[in-house]
This record gives sequence, C-alpha cells and structure tokens, in this order.
Amino acid sequence: MKNMWSNFSGKALRGCVGAVAGLWLSCTAAQQLTFGSDPTLLAKTALGEEQGSVAVGVWRDGQATYAFRQNGAADRDSASAPSAVQAQQLYEIGSISKVFTGLLLAQAVEKGDLTLEDKLGALLQGKATLTSPEVASITLRQLITHSACVPRLPPDFSENYVEDNPYATYDRRRLWFALSSLKLKTSPPCAAAYSNFGLGMVGEILSERYGKPWHVLVRENITSPLGMSDTVQLLGDKAARMAQGFNNKTPTSLWDFQALAGAGALRSTAADMLIFSRAIMAGPSGPLGPAVERLLTPLGRYQSGQIGYAVMMRGPAERRTFFHGGGTGGYRTLWMVAPDTQEAVVAFTSNAHAQANKILVSLTATRYPVVATTTVLGPDQLAEYAGVFRIDEATAFTFVLQDGALYRRITGGGFRPLLPAGPNTFTDAELGVQYVFTRQAGVVTGVDYTHGGGSMSGTRTNEPVPAAAVVPIEQQQAYVGRFHLARLLRRNLDFDVKAEGGQLAVRSRDWPRQPVFPMAGQPDRFTYEKGIAQLQFERDASGKVVALVLHEGGAMRMQRQPE
Repeated sequence: MKNMWSNFSGKALRGCVGAVAGLWLSCTAAQQLTFGSDPTLLAKTALGEEQGSVAVGVWRDGQATYAFRQNGAADRDSASAPSAVQAQQLYEIGSISKVFTGLLLAQAVEKGDLTLEDKLGALLQGKATLTSPEVASITLRQLITHSACVPRLPPDFSENYVEDNPYATYDRRRLWFALSSLKLKTSPPCAAAYSNFGLGMVGEILSERYGKPWHVLVRENITSPLGMSDTVQLLGDKAARMAQGFNNKTPTSLWDFQALAGAGALRSTAADMLIFSRAIMAGPSGPLGPAVERLLTPLGRYQSGQIGYAVMMRGPAERRTFFHGGGTGGYRTLWMVAPDTQEAVVAFTSNAHAQANKILVSLTATRYPVVATTTVLGPDQLAEYAGVFRIDEATAFTFVLQDGALYRRITGGGFRPLLPAGPNTFTDAELGVQYVFTRQAGVVTGVDYTHGGGSMSGTRTNEPVPAAAVVPIEQQQAYVGRFHLARLLRRNLDFDVKAEGGQLAVRSRDWPRQPVFPMAGQPDRFTYEKGIAQLQFERDASGKVVALVLHEGGAMRMQRQPE
C-alpha cells in the first residue's frame, strides 16, 4: 500500500488549487461572517493559528478597507489605510490566476479571434501531432470549464519533478508532447473535474495565438490598463516584498511556472485585487468592456455551482456570487465578488494550512441562508436517513445516526450534526446547508443538497455505514495534544491532534489536517478515510492518554509531548 505520507505529488496536487468544494475545516467557522464584518476578524478567520501572515481587503459602500495580521515570533495584527497596503507584501495567488486566463479568453472571443467551439486539433495544427481523435476534438469551452476529460496534471508531470518548485521545469515542449500521446478514458465533454493541465493549455494556446508569453498578455490586456502594478508573474525588483510562505511551520520556496503559467503563476496584493474586483463588478460598461459579461456568463456546472470562463459562481442570476480560490506550496488565497451589492473580499495568506475558504463558506451561508426551523424526530424515524448517498464516483454523502442525532459528512470532510427541519428535511444553519431526502414508494432513495447558493444530489447506495460518527465532545479533549517519535535513519514523526467543531482531526508534519473516525467496539482506536491508516491511543494506569500508535504497514509509537 502506498504510504499516505510519501506521495511524491502531494504538494503539487494540494497547490494551485481552485475554488475548493469544501476544505473540511471550513465547516467549523465559529461565527457567521458578512462583507460588513471587521476585516481584522476576516483576517483572523483565514489565517487561524498558522504561522505566517494574511492580508485582507474588502470593498463595500464605495470604499476599501484592509487588515493585516502576522503570526509567529512577534504576533501582531493591524488595520491599514489603502495607501499603506499598496506597499504591503505580495502573495502567490495560485489558481486565482485562472480567472485572468478566463478573461483573456473572453477578450479573444469578444474580438472574434477565437471561439469557444475551436478544437485542439485545429488550434495546434503544426505545433503538436494529436494522435487521439478524442483529444483533437477537445474544445476551448471544455478546457475553460474543466469538462475536457483531461487529468489534473499532465501524465509526465513527475519527470524532472522538484518538490519545492514543481511547475518550474514544465515547458511548452513537454506540454505539446504530453498532448500528442494523451489518451482519454472517455470522449469529452465530461462532468467538470478540476485540471491545471487544461487551464495551462488555454494559457499556452492564447500565447501561441498572439505570439507573446502569457504573463505579457496579462499585463497588456488586464493589469496595465487597470493600474495593477503589483500583479505579476515575474517579480523583478518586487521580490523583497513577497510574504514568506510556510507549509505548517516549514518555510517554503516560491513556485515558478512555464507552460502551465495560466493555471497559477501570478503574485499580487490585496489592494491590486480590489482594483480588479471593482473592474469586474463594473460589468460591460466598466474599464474591461464587454468581455466581463462573457467572463461571468455561466457555461456549465461545476460541483454544487456553475462555472463561466474559469470563474466559479453560486446563487440565482440576479444575485450571483463569483469567486475563485488558490494555493501554491506556501499560500492559500480567496477572491470573491458580489456585483448585486457591489461588494468584494480578497484574503491572501502565507501558509498552506491556512483556510481562506472559511470566509467563502461563511459569506455564502449568509448571502443564501436556509430556514432554521426545527422539529423532533424519534430514533426510528432518523434511522431511515442513515446511509451512503453517492454524488459521483469520487464523492458521497454519509449520514450516521448516533446518540439520537443524524450526523453528515461529505467525502474528504468531517462529521457535523444536522437538525430536523421538516418532512425529510435537515439543516445546518450555521453553514447555510440543507438536505432534503427524496423517496420512492415511501423508501428514502436520494438526497438533494443546497449550500451557499449551490446544489447537488446523491443517490442511495448499499455501501456500509459507519457505526459511529464522532466520539462525544466531552471525551475528545483526552486525545488532543502533540505526539512525537524520534527516528535515526528516517524523518521524525510528529502528530498534532486537535478537536474543532465536534470533529477530531490529525496533522502529521506538513500534511494537511485530516479527520479521523472512531472504530466501533475498539476503544481509543480511529481510522482515516477509506482505512488508509489507523490510530490507537494508549492510556496509562490513571486513564490518561500518553501515546499514539500509527498503524500503517507496521506500528509506530509516538509519545505524548508536554504542553
């Protein structure tokens, strides 16, 4: 079995991330937020206790407000005026760069230089020999909406891979070669599946079409006309202003891009991105012209929402929220605009474990609230809803009845309790979540999910349901702490166990924190999702937890560390 802690592409796959359907810790926001919340509170929410810094910018009531926070040896947080923020730190914005690629494509379509139905076979004639008819048939529409059936990363991405700077060596020659030998499992279009490979292709196609590097197209067509002097791919004399990135407590290197630049290469400031936000919210009559209307036009489904030219969106047409998230090796970022109220928020953090998307979860919950009525259901009634409801091959909802409450989780996430709100209806009002179960012949067969202006559905399966969702909250604190194993010839093991929002979760070294679940009938034993590893907590004679044993291809015992 592949060791869960040694996947070569972990950082590359975690980085350059997109909207993020729901980082599981995003489901633990302590309070609901709005665009009117104190920017300092937004900053604290995004960065949490992680090392590094965060810059937040908010546009509301026709003015910009900012907050900056630094965690580390000298903690501080400060609000700052717009003029001061102009000189603040730059951050890698990761996949928010895809919005710029989408806008460049929208501009090209608006000019008539390209169409969404243009196919790779014609676009790359004379540049790449596409041996697969399915690959040759891929359209720009499919690429820009992540529905082209291509993998998240090129098949040869691991060759000459440098973990600390994974995209730096991937050039145009390799991109065209990967396309020439690419075989698809099915013919496009497919259900949307996030792909840096696909958006990188769009960037290079635009570069080929206009005979200029992608970053030059961004500068000439977007950032320079808007006066966004701090939004760049190549830092030059701005390098000293980059916020130091961290992966947990480990300083990280900056990420460089070649052929996949269109997927995640930009660096920017909160002030610059508020300039961009205002231009987007100005619509077709604003400085970016009619291409903005194209950019924000829904082109397809993406997870629980819709997608335009790489822009994620939620809510009804008259009240849509547009957004994108991003991440590289040491940064997590969020960009979000609400044109109907002329409000925008930007949150840039310099730690891969920060959770800027907590802001997205909370703000969409308040923009699209659910009715928070409650009713009472007995155990027999609740038991009808326990089960696994599959959304697609990779994602499912799991509902577990425990201690008189129905708990739910989505693949990759932790459990939270739901409140009965009516016939076949359950809510989690704090997160703006609602589940409505559907029946056939009186039997529960499916579930419809709405959250923050988005929706999706699951179909009941025969997959086994866990016997328990969580350990009782009053018992969770017994496990919380740090555990360490020193090893001579291998890297030390350091596990950090935390309870947040009623869910127990574990972080190992620089890996993201992951939820763990109690194993019925086995005291103090927990399992990761899909059983990839198990944890056994050990107690002393007094009943205090003193050690943690990781079971994965053997047993590794870590001693609890003093607080």
